[in-house]
Amino acid sequence: MKRLFLRALLFCLAVAFVLPANLTSAAGSFSDVNSSYWAYNEINYLASKKIINGKNGKFLPEDSIKRMQAAEMLVKALGLDTKNRPNPNFKDLKPGDYGYEYAATLADEGIMTGSNGYFKPWDTLTRGQMAKILAEAYHLDYAFGSEFDDVDVESWLYDYVSCLVDNNITTGYSDNTYRPNAPLKRSQFSAFMARVLDDSFKQAVLLKAVSYHFEEDGSLTLTVEAKNNFSYPVEVNDSLVLVTSNGEWIASGLFEFESNEVYLNAKQSKQLELNFPSANFYDTLDPATNLTNITLYAQTTITKK
Repeated sequence: MKRLFLRALLFCLAVAFVLPANLTSAAGSFSDVNSSYWAYNEINYLASKKIINGKNGKFLPEDSIKRMQAAEMLVKALGLDTKNRPNPNFKDLKPGDYGYEYAATLADEGIMTGSNGYFKPWDTLTRGQMAKILAEAYHLDYAFGSEFDDVDVESWLYDYVSCLVDNNITTGYSDNTYRPNAPLKRSQFSAFMARVLDDSFKQAVLLKAVSYHFEEDGSLTLTVEAKNNFSYPVEVNDSLVLVTSNGEWIASGLFEFESNEVYLNAKQSKQLELNFPSANFYDTLDPATNLTNITLYAQTTITKK
């Protein structure tokens, strides 16, 4: 996992939630997940892709998810081949055991390697462990970092949690905690996975580069699509943006907007032009430079309307 660090810089997851196969039901709608449930769309999205199943027509969204269930789900979501994987020699999991092939595959990929020789397949997955495996599995990067009260910058978790924050996969709790040691619910894991797989599930105003050009003065102008993924109108107040190309830092800038300049209805998109003066470049850029795979990291302040 690449780790991008931006400190106070302006310039600067198929057990498919499965239980053993003889206990699963066909993927689809679940009698215990109605349309008003907070993760209804995410759960049904994953079910439609056959990444998750339930039991006897129920999904049990408030139950905790086990490490083996998460492992199977990840393997299926990633489309990984489980054949001919080396034996990781887990002390609590041997060839022929349920889910062995999933654990061996993820261990071989370096995504879930266990602890002290144990995989602990039926232990509950914690929110901290989830952050690590999603960041590793999907090669997530981060720019700004997280500021949760219960995730210290020196903690081994900090990089992984920061990846989820900067990729709009989690926002934590209203008391500014992430609760890394808390057991992860099946519904929560569904929401995280859906956000990793499909940007439309991310609860944020997303910025995506559409095109770019260099001005005569050497500055960089990006045409950006701002999309409001919330179910209500918002006004964008400001946004601290970091531009990367193929993982390399290119430029950063803080953009402040006038009242009603960037007003977005629910699910609405709008194109903006953002200009980055050459003084905001992280290295000298020749106007002939070809920027590819542009990714934007943004800390955006909004007002709900």
